[in-house]
Amino acid sequence: MLVDVRQAPVIMRINLSDAEFMPPLIRDFGLFVVAAMVGGVVVMGTVHFLRSPFRGLPYRDDFANGSNSEWIAYDGNWTAHSGVMVNESNERGAKLVTGSPYWTDYVLDADIALNSTGEAGILARVSDAEPGVDSYSGIYGGLRDRDESLVIGVADHDWNEISTKPMPSPILSNVWYHLRMEVRGCHVNLTASQNGGGAPVRLDVSIPQCPAQGKIGLRSYDSGGQWKDVLVTALPRVGR
Repeated sequence: MLVDVRQAPVIMRINLSDAEFMPPLIRDFGLFVVAAMVGGVVVMGTVHFLRSPFRGLPYRDDFANGSNSEWIAYDGNWTAHSGVMVNESNERGAKLVTGSPYWTDYVLDADIALNSTGEAGILARVSDAEPGVDSYSGIYGGLRDRDESLVIGVADHDWNEISTKPMPSPILSNVWYHLRMEVRGCHVNLTASQNGGGAPVRLDVSIPQCPAQGKIGLRSYDSGGQWKDVLVTALPRVGR
């Protein structure tokens, strides 16, 4: 038997007294279909919300409450106090990660300082993180005092250095620098400047087969480090 689908909304207008005169099998089946449709819409909406690249943004952590409960550590010795997150370990590749695995295009700002000789920086689009030197997938931007350079690299459980640029003056321990990393698609714009003076140094690169989405992180290598005023803001979608 053919059914005119244009008449389907009539079912939704049947009141409870009418349902009493329906055959039980038809009534129960109709109620099941309506419940399934409503439940499906709710589930799809929930999944869409949880996987939204904008959920949780903007995100800020100034570490004012002395807690790092939102962060997950992979190696290192991390403590937050007086508005600063400190890694007191000089392990190679220690990292601290937070955020949504579904974040895609965003800007990550943070102030950083090296504790000693080595390097420290920030991570974007982090996934599959675990303890180990380059044991994660993601994009790294940071300062390295071995060659006094700003560095961009990509890790996928190995290390691929993409680009470097000399800083205008030696990178000093326990001196604050501002890092800003913008990721849109596979285009990365990284800037660094010493707080309180000096023009920013910029790296602007395109990365083939870059990580598509992921969390943020803090990372140091051979040097402990200090981070404060972490801020993540979503980039608007192109064409909107």
